Amino acid sequence: MDTLLNIIVNPVKAFNQLKTEEKFPVTALIILLTLALIHLILMTPASAKLSEILLSGMSMPEKQKDMAIEMTYKLRYLSMIGGFIMYAITLFLQALVLFVIALIFKAQLGYMKALRLMIYCFIVLVIGDLVNMALIYFKGIDTIENMYSLMLTGANLLTSVEKAGVALYVFLSYINPFQLWFVVLLIIGVKIFTDSSWGKSFAICIIFWLIVTLFPVISTWLSQAAMAQKGLM
Repeated sequence: MDTLLNIIVNPVKAFNQLKTEEKFPVTALIILLTLALIHLILMTPASAKLSEILLSGMSMPEKQKDMAIEMTYKLRYLSMIGGFIMYAITLFLQALVLFVIALIFKAQLGYMKALRLMIYCFIVLVIGDLVNMALIYFKGIDTIENMYSLMLTGANLLTSVEKAGVALYVFLSYINPFQLWFVVLLIIGVKIFTDSSWGKSFAICIIFWLIVTLFPVISTWLSQAAMAQKGLM
């Protein structure tokens, strides 16, 4: 628990402690996944509202539309469980991406160290998700108009989807205090774990961040383009 607190208040001390540890951070992982689960539970009403809006816009008979909305509502908790599993998988996959990038840069960062680093750094991202969720509830679930209404902590708030376009708008949503905090922690962690220079650590982490950020951005753009082509938007 002390290490988790130090990640927030004194990351250099925390990462120096973690550098020599061989034990898997089970407690930190449990806390991380618990916070992620809380976020997913809180997200369920917003996701249901979003699904209802999406289905309502589809060109299909009203009876089928109502059945689809009802089915989506019934499966909301199953979707939440799926989201939780995907969150855990993402954690392990992103650790693998970090490990591979470090390997390319010839930085001595084993996969387990990359995973340990990712578990602790992900804490700030979950905090960011919870803050974003709190803002959604503050505005009101009924104010949700589309998926972009759920992005409330990033630079995307300075523009609109119409002005920036889908891809840029989603990318801007990732430029927020919590993502920046995450990158800074990652740079410090890689520097300490690998004894690399600040320049190399910065390059590794920026490339990593761009890869894991651009993937959902491109995926969102492709899905929105496909839906628009089918007349679902």
